[in-house]
Amino acid sequence: METRTPASPAPSPLANQPLGAILTFVLIVAVLYLGRGIFVPLVLAVLLAFALGPVVHGLRRVGTPHIVAVIVSVSAVLALISGVAYLAFSQMLSLASDLPRYQATISEKLRMLQETFGGGRVIDRLVATVERLGAQVEASAETLAEQSPEPIQVVIADDGMGSLETAQTVFFSIIGPLASVLIVTIFLIFLLLEREELRDRFLKLASRGDLRSSTEAMNEASSRVGRYLLAQATISAGYGTLFGAGLFVLGVPNAILWGLLASVFRYIPFVGTLIIATIPILLSVAVDPGWTMLFGVIGLYLVLEVTSNNIVEPRLYGTSTGLTPLAVLVAAMFWATLWGPIGLIVSMPLTVCIVVMARYVPGLGFIETILGSAPVLLPQERFYQRLISGNVEEAIELADREIEKDGIADFYDDIAVPALRLAEADVAGDLADPSHRHRVVETLAEVLDDIAEATPENAEEHAQVRVFGGKTELDQAMALMVAERVRARGFSAQVMAPVALRKEGIAQMDLSETEVACLCYLGERPDVYARYAARRLKRIKPDIVIVAGYFHPDYKAVKDEGTTEEIDLIAHSIALAAHAVALALGEEDSAVSGRPEAIPQLRLAARAVSAQAAADPDIARSLRRLARSANTTVAMVTVVPLTDSGDDEPRMSHAEYLAHEVLERSGTLIIEDLQHSPYAHLRTVVESGVRAYAGVPVPLEDGQLGAVLAIFDQEPRLYDDAQVGLLENAVAPVAAEIRDLFVRREAEQQEAIA
Repeated sequence: METRTPASPAPSPLANQPLGAILTFVLIVAVLYLGRGIFVPLVLAVLLAFALGPVVHGLRRVGTPHIVAVIVSVSAVLALISGVAYLAFSQMLSLASDLPRYQATISEKLRMLQETFGGGRVIDRLVATVERLGAQVEASAETLAEQSPEPIQVVIADDGMGSLETAQTVFFSIIGPLASVLIVTIFLIFLLLEREELRDRFLKLASRGDLRSSTEAMNEASSRVGRYLLAQATISAGYGTLFGAGLFVLGVPNAILWGLLASVFRYIPFVGTLIIATIPILLSVAVDPGWTMLFGVIGLYLVLEVTSNNIVEPRLYGTSTGLTPLAVLVAAMFWATLWGPIGLIVSMPLTVCIVVMARYVPGLGFIETILGSAPVLLPQERFYQRLISGNVEEAIELADREIEKDGIADFYDDIAVPALRLAEADVAGDLADPSHRHRVVETLAEVLDDIAEATPENAEEHAQVRVFGGKTELDQAMALMVAERVRARGFSAQVMAPVALRKEGIAQMDLSETEVACLCYLGERPDVYARYAARRLKRIKPDIVIVAGYFHPDYKAVKDEGTTEEIDLIAHSIALAAHAVALALGEEDSAVSGRPEAIPQLRLAARAVSAQAAADPDIARSLRRLARSANTTVAMVTVVPLTDSGDDEPRMSHAEYLAHEVLERSGTLIIEDLQHSPYAHLRTVVESGVRAYAGVPVPLEDGQLGAVLAIFDQEPRLYDDAQVGLLENAVAPVAAEIRDLFVRREAEQQEAIA
């Protein structure tokens, strides 16, 4: 099952001070609104610095001085923006000059609609308006034509505004935008020049002595915003290009203008492209006498939207933003209200930074809970919530989704059992009454009826197996799952309520055809109750096999060597309990390591083989040669049990855990940086100091053990094809040496026995 770490916000210190929280929020909003003249250019400069950072870094890597790299990058951006603005302005002028030519086509289209739909107020008014405007234009043209061709006397009148006043008006109309561009440019240049210095100062100011958390927050925010800006720029440029090209092919006037505007407006979440697509749609009505162009533009827009939103964006964005769609919409409305159209464009990156900051700043965790996309409840917690509420439909839907992904056995052990443990904890802490427990069990029973695999006919008649709920209804729910897994193996099984284990219940029970009894306990001290119940069952039928299921998390450490003469096998999961029952019924054990008591011993044996392989001169020589050829820190052979799931991570080394991942994939696993990978949450991986990893499976003839040949590095790196090729080529000789080691080891054991 995939390991997921949901957002776990710390309680807010403002939670008990609602008035203080409201006043603080109002003050922050007021400062952002009143200071928008400063904040907007600064935010734009910061976002451009994020976007240009990789460009400046790339220029510096090829030997360009820092100042030159910054100037070249900023100049290129200014030139690009200026060129786009000039092109858009010229296209707008062209469009304005062509608009009067479309009046006749529009009037004809409206008359067609009037005839088709029988008129109506709206259509009648539109027709009248267009005809009136057309008449005015024609009247003006006729008046000019009828006028005398005599020269017109031009008189310069002084209206009170001299040339100086006119110049001032023009100057002040353009000084605002130019000043904003200049301020953003200056901010951008200084941010790029002083990037490292500003980062250090910010860390000193924000860390409060905790440099690790502050650095992680800054790196995460920078990574998320950088990925988002890169993905958004790529998608927007591609979208605008395809949109403009499509309009050009369809014959829509000024297609370049609409493509440019589509690229810009796509930064506005949800509605940006819809706004800009409306204009060419209306324009197509005015240009084309028919309807082909209109339907073509609408089809082009729909195809681009569906493709970009459902195919391109999920691949490029991934989890780069970490925001829910609702959070994106609320953020867009909030920043647009404060800062206008610019707020729409910067809403996503700003909100990403706020959510990342909330993750690392104590007291602000509620922000990530509200806006973040990380699940706030673990799968077992969500399932438990559905059971509490009695929501059978949603519980079944969640179960089906998990079963489709991981299988029904993993669903039982990873989702259903932990959910019942939560219910048991609530009952033990007096947080739930018996009716609550009964509702949980009833809902779970309905879920199990829906998801259970095919049950053999007459499964409970003359049952070979009796599965007992130990003490409570929750124990009986555990018994339902164990019985389902036993039936899935082809054996008949009957679920017995906890009352059946009482003295009077056992006395009335017919166990003549029952071969195995499985006792299920979810609560504390299960071994005490299990021994007592097993003793009673053995008195009635001495040869019955007793399997005890201890499902409380604190009793995973109970060893099977501690079994008494009453209890034959102990299991700590649904899958292993069903497996133990099958073994007791004579099913051939295809993998000895699948027995509950065999996994720890087999893991010790695997570690012994790993140690012997590392000490073997031939294998050690091959590993040193591989590490030297691949130019890496170390090469290693790791042997692990094939049926050991790898979920018991605290008891495994990082090499063992990663070896399980390689064997599950049955192929090469390459990780550029373990600290920024799906395995970064694992304690052994973090403590090992290993950053880069590449591993390939080593084929062994042993049916219980698997081996992996891997190379490690203490610095992040991506192993190239040549290095991976060296690793794969080394598999065959290393496998032969390990097999020789097995032969020598077996011979030594036989000699010791003799």
